[in-house]
Amino acid sequence: MTGAGLSRLSIRTRLLGAIGLLSVVAAAIGIIAFYTLERADRQIELLHSVTLSEVSRALELSQNAATLSKSAPFLLSLNPPFGIATETDEIYAAITRLEAMAEGDAELSLSVARMRAAVDDLVEIIPQRNQIRQDIAGIDAALEVLLRRYRQWITTREATTYQRQAWAALQQLAMEAVGTARANTLTSIWEFRLGYRNIRADILAVATPQIADNVQEIDRTISRDDTLFNLVYRSLAISLDAENALFRIRTEAERINLLAAQKVTAARERLELSQADTRARLALAQWVMLVLMAVSVGVAVVSAVFVSRYVVMNLHRIAQAMRRLAAGDRATRLERRLESEDEIGQLFSAFRIFRANALRLDRNSRLIRRQNTLFSRVFENITDGVVITAASGRILAQNQRIRALLRLPEGAAAVETVEDLLAQSPFELRETAVTAAGYQEYESAAGHVMELRRSPFPEGGAVWLFSEVTERRLVDARLAEIQRVETLGKVTGEVAHDFGNILSTISGNLHLLESAEGDAARRLRARIEDAVDLGVTLTERLLAFARKQHLEPQRTDIVDLLHAMHDLLEVALPETVTLTVTAPDGPVWATIDPGQLESAILNLCVNAGQAISSSGHIEISVTEREDGHIALIVADDGHGMSAEALRYATEPFFTARRDGSGTGLGLSMVDGFVHQSGGNLHIASVPEEGTRVTLLFPPAAEETAVMQHRGRALVIDDDPRALAAAATALETLGFEVSTAADFAGGHAALERAPRPDLVLSDLKLDAQHSGWDLIRKALDGHPQTRAIAMSTQLPAADRIGEADRGRFARVDKPVSVDALAQALAGI
Repeated sequence: MTGAGLSRLSIRTRLLGAIGLLSVVAAAIGIIAFYTLERADRQIELLHSVTLSEVSRALELSQNAATLSKSAPFLLSLNPPFGIATETDEIYAAITRLEAMAEGDAELSLSVARMRAAVDDLVEIIPQRNQIRQDIAGIDAALEVLLRRYRQWITTREATTYQRQAWAALQQLAMEAVGTARANTLTSIWEFRLGYRNIRADILAVATPQIADNVQEIDRTISRDDTLFNLVYRSLAISLDAENALFRIRTEAERINLLAAQKVTAARERLELSQADTRARLALAQWVMLVLMAVSVGVAVVSAVFVSRYVVMNLHRIAQAMRRLAAGDRATRLERRLESEDEIGQLFSAFRIFRANALRLDRNSRLIRRQNTLFSRVFENITDGVVITAASGRILAQNQRIRALLRLPEGAAAVETVEDLLAQSPFELRETAVTAAGYQEYESAAGHVMELRRSPFPEGGAVWLFSEVTERRLVDARLAEIQRVETLGKVTGEVAHDFGNILSTISGNLHLLESAEGDAARRLRARIEDAVDLGVTLTERLLAFARKQHLEPQRTDIVDLLHAMHDLLEVALPETVTLTVTAPDGPVWATIDPGQLESAILNLCVNAGQAISSSGHIEISVTEREDGHIALIVADDGHGMSAEALRYATEPFFTARRDGSGTGLGLSMVDGFVHQSGGNLHIASVPEEGTRVTLLFPPAAEETAVMQHRGRALVIDDDPRALAAAATALETLGFEVSTAADFAGGHAALERAPRPDLVLSDLKLDAQHSGWDLIRKALDGHPQTRAIAMSTQLPAADRIGEADRGRFARVDKPVSVDALAQALAGI
């Protein structure tokens, strides 16, 4: 059938044809598998025959080993060398056959190797044993000759009694030697040897020269090549070695027989198990194949019915619904909703999603039309000028307000970019081109100020907003001027009033001090000291107003801050000075005020740049030391400082600039910031070589849970902002907090009930009063009350008694929750 004819067939026909073909293929696979299993059974039979041949080979191995163990002892009974050589060749041939049979079997090869070693030892022993036996037999024959001679001499009638006794002793000596030659144990050899020595010694003790010659003749007889005793001992030792070799041969033969028997038994058992298991599997496989063929046929029939009554029918319904929906009938729905997850169910879900998307698209189209109408209305009626540009900078759209705001002349030609549009206007970019918020300001010769802001699109292009800010800038300038005048007047009045009070207090107490003695004099001096401390505090506040801010320490990454300042530092330095920043790859955290740190770095870099006469180099580096502290180093190769200048470098109003300029507050402010942050500042300088300033900060503490406290707390401070901050910190720690804004309010609060559990007081209060008086009053009058002193510059010594030091602590201002928690933990 051609492709066109096949495409005209319905889905039902094609699916039924495919399922029928599947059934035929499944039946064919079952038949082929059945035939294959039959062949596997025949293969098992073949394996059975191969295993039998292996068993036969094992039996042959056992037979050869048994034959070898029987032939080896026969070598000991052979005397002619020809017979021994022939039998030895046959034994070695048998061992060679055993080695060939044992190839590939480590245990069997080891036994055969041991058997070969034993045969080698036996073959080496036999010639030695035969030679020793021949030597012993020769000595034995010679001794028999001597015995016969001595017996004849003893029976001679002419012999004297001494001669007969001597010949009898010689006969006994020869018999001891013969006994040694025929001994078969080490004990008997030792006994015969001992008897021989004793008899020989007795004979020689009374022997005539003739008898002594006969003794020497016996000695020569038993000492031909070696002494008779050594020969007999060696003969016994060689016999033992031969027996040992035979024992080893028999042992390895038995082991080989045992291994062969084990292999035969294992092969037989393995074969029987394999045959039983294979037959069972083959029988099971045959039945499984028959069942699978029946199931496959059933599945094919069921699949055909399922496809015809489910798939095709639902496909037809979906196709009809899709055609109606495509024709614009949004009310079209499928009559039946399926929840199944098969392909038909997915088609139903896809149709519902498609229909919902079509409805959503209609709604979005209506919404977009309304939004376009609203955008056009806003775009044309907004009081600011709006320009929309493409990524290339070309103007895509602009409202009518642009021409009026930019005061463009009538008949001005159309332009392509915003820059060309500004070029046609009378506005020019002001020197303060970009503000902190990203605005640009343009000003015309008539004094009109135009504010321009660019908002880029993510995909390119931008929106430009033009705003008239002339009136706002005039109002802002006037307001700033008024605020400066008001602030200056307020500060001047407050400072004059406070210093007047301080000087009046000092002057009055000095007059009283001239005539006062004892406790009164001490109280007057204490008042004078408090007034002086108050004057110092006032001076510090004045300096803070002029040049400092409240520190707001936070967890800061110094490395990130340096990289962010790099461009600013390069702009602040002369072009002849190069800047290098060396920092670790990862973050370096410290708890500091980032704004004050930036100011300190900028101050140090500016000082370093002014210390370089022509060209030079400045390096800023950050390192983390082993103790956890962070070192920020600013080093330059300028003219450096002398030892005298280095000594006063951090003092206020001291300057070492060669031109005499500068306020002398730069390094003093940096030093104060570093110490207030819990760190240290170190300056190393060599004249004409350079200066190295090191700012050492403690590491950022890990965030820990703050311990909650209970009780009433009283906070006393004449600075409203510091008072509120301290109260909030104590409330965070769990206290019920009340406040007093001056010395009188704090004194009154200490008189009222209930008594506070904690008093937190500033040391420099209003007028000539000191916080020490309130702290001492709280500690003296209330034994359970704890006290904390706070100040921007804590004194070196505390003005409280030794008995109350366990309930007293002090903290630097501005206070923080962590600092208060640490102080409370120690009291």
